[in-house]
Amino acid sequence: MIAIEERIVEFSSGGALLHGVLHTPDQEQGRALVFCHPFAEEKKCAHRAMVEAARACAAAGWTVLRFDLRGCGDSAGSFSAFDLDDWCEDISNAVNCVQETTDSERVGLLGLRLGGTLAARVAEQRPETSCLVLWEPVSDGARYVAHNLRRSLIKAVLTSREGGKDSEAAVSVRGAEGGTDFAGYWVTDRLQEQMKEVDLLSRPGQYKGPVLVVNLTSGQQVAESLQRLTGNYQHGQAVAVRQEPFWQRIGIIDPGPAIAATVQWLRQL
Repeated sequence: MIAIEERIVEFSSGGALLHGVLHTPDQEQGRALVFCHPFAEEKKCAHRAMVEAARACAAAGWTVLRFDLRGCGDSAGSFSAFDLDDWCEDISNAVNCVQETTDSERVGLLGLRLGGTLAARVAEQRPETSCLVLWEPVSDGARYVAHNLRRSLIKAVLTSREGGKDSEAAVSVRGAEGGTDFAGYWVTDRLQEQMKEVDLLSRPGQYKGPVLVVNLTSGQQVAESLQRLTGNYQHGQAVAVRQEPFWQRIGIIDPGPAIAATVQWLRQL
């Protein structure tokens, strides 16, 4: 059995100190993964699953870095001060951190939801990325923003002190000029516009390395949109995994199926 060391690491990005946890197998094999967490409330719900995934990948011989983007988790900064460009820079610096502090020269990316979207962007910026694993990536940013706005409005209506009047709830969600309350996370107008521009389906992916797209579903077929996304990559593979969406609620959900499918694919590389 491979022994795994887990230690806290800190590194700088954009002048801010970022917090991470490095999972290192006792026999490093020169390969690593940087995990890219999902956005806002989805990060909180998926935290335990990401920890278990990191440990499983480390047990398979991969060094893994889990870290918090600027303004998220234990990393420095205010959430509302950063945008997608800043977070892509953080991911790139996380890769640098792994290369500088471990024996891993080949570093891949694994991202969940919006974290997968950012991972895909960074992989295009860094073609030397050894592999790319996308768990339910956000491929249509406009739809993603609309979904979050709708969910925030529903929550505001249900919790309204004045009997849930739509107009008052909308005001509480919208808040002051310059941003919107996404279930407790202040999302600036700039960040919303950036997310709306996300479209992973409209053009071929520029990254030429191996790509795994994981569709967590109650069915047996990969969703049409994720099939299209996979087809955009020269070396893409998609897999449908019967798995509850563990990024949508906090509770006891076994992420084992998604982790097993990922580790199996990594072993084949």
